[in-house]
Amino acid sequence: MSTHAGSAAVRSSVLRSSVRRNPTVVAWLALMGATVVSWYLGEGHGAPAAATAGVIVVAFFKVYLVGRYFMELREAPRVLRLLFTGWAVVVCAVLVAMYLAAGG
Repeated sequence: MSTHAGSAAVRSSVLRSSVRRNPTVVAWLALMGATVVSWYLGEGHGAPAAATAGVIVVAFFKVYLVGRYFMELREAPRVLRLLFTGWAVVVCAVLVAMYLAAGG
């Protein structure tokens, strides 16, 4: 094995290890995946009402991830974390219900 190939393997191993240990990186990857899902749903795949409700749910999942991992709520007091999570779930559910009730 050449020195270059060996150093590339070490860097790859270190990168994989750091991704697994860093929850912010995992959250960022989940945000990218959620963006792809919402784009897919928004491009007319599936029933329109279900797709729109799905996009709203994905958007609030992204709100939750941003608040939890990029606004440091994961290290906030438990009460604040629960309030934020409850707010995200309730507002998301109300928006989806309003959309579907309006004939979405």
